[in-house]
Amino acid sequence: MSKSLKSRCIRRWKVQMRPVCDSKVSPHWRKYHLRGFLRSVALTTADCMVEKMAEDNAKFDYQGNERGWSPEFSAWYRERREQYRKEALDFLNVEATSDEIDEEINNELEAWND
Repeated sequence: MSKSLKSRCIRRWKVQMRPVCDSKVSPHWRKYHLRGFLRSVALTTADCMVEKMAEDNAKFDYQGNERGWSPEFSAWYRERREQYRKEALDFLNVEATSDEIDEEINNELEAWND
């Protein structure tokens, strides 16, 4: 894909929220919300996707005795975090599908409702 993960997340958030940001439907949300607020939320979604993949890849690569976050893993990951984030971003820029982005958006919307 030629578009980055961040631009696709922004686009998918706009598509998801367009029916809600209609003055005929909602007394609170308006079209101008699609620019500022939703852009920042979309960038957060993209960053969370990258961070989650980076952590999962690091956990897979870590050869320690314990599973999950241990002090040893935390120290090991801290040294390699940027490398894993870059690899995850490069992969997601190419391989992330609209369905995966929509699923992440729906998870975030569900978290808002909790």
